[in-house]
Amino acid sequence: MNRALFRAAVLMAGLFTFGPTVQANIPYSSHHLDGMLGDTPTLWQALDAIAMPEGLTPDEVWLSIDLRNRLVRVFRGEHVIKRIDHLAYGAGGAAPLRAKGSSMTPIGEFRVDRINRSSRFALFFGFDYPNAQVAEEALRSGKITLQEYWYIEEYRRRHGRAPHTTALGGLIGIHGLGRGDPEVHELFDWTEGCVAVNNEQIRALDPWLRIGTRVVIKG
Repeated sequence: MNRALFRAAVLMAGLFTFGPTVQANIPYSSHHLDGMLGDTPTLWQALDAIAMPEGLTPDEVWLSIDLRNRLVRVFRGEHVIKRIDHLAYGAGGAAPLRAKGSSMTPIGEFRVDRINRSSRFALFFGFDYPNAQVAEEALRSGKITLQEYWYIEEYRRRHGRAPHTTALGGLIGIHGLGRGDPEVHELFDWTEGCVAVNNEQIRALDPWLRIGTRVVIKG
């Protein structure tokens, strides 16, 4: 099935599910559904095949999180400007599609979509999980319903950030320890899906991370 026919089928399914009133609120930007074809490489496959994010500009500041090597790096273009040599992540491991309550850390490319400077974890930079690409992959693989897919799209359009109430969960980001135990942090992966560094390290990221900063998480 070609891409245009697939998009039409999804839109028709949305009309059947919600009826004309809700369907009228469906966003029409074409890039939202481009990743749904079975022969199109998924986001995580593409990330695994390249060292740097696609479309990277020489002056772009972005965050690289390498779970396997427990390494956080801030880059400007292809050059490292900040490095953190330890992190903890989700107690449930990591996967491209996490489920709500799984304590898994998502793998993929995201953007910072919220910053909480009053977090109980000292400082919190939230990521836009689930983003449009995650929602497309989850719908294609049956992890979410069509209704949840349109809810994610509409919530992001209205609020400018990702929801956290679907089957995919949310409120994922990078944060400090707050009053947490540094020894536990050094020895275990203890979070509910976020990436954690110590309080000094999270504050060292503050000058570099902004709403919209790109984040690449690799397993």
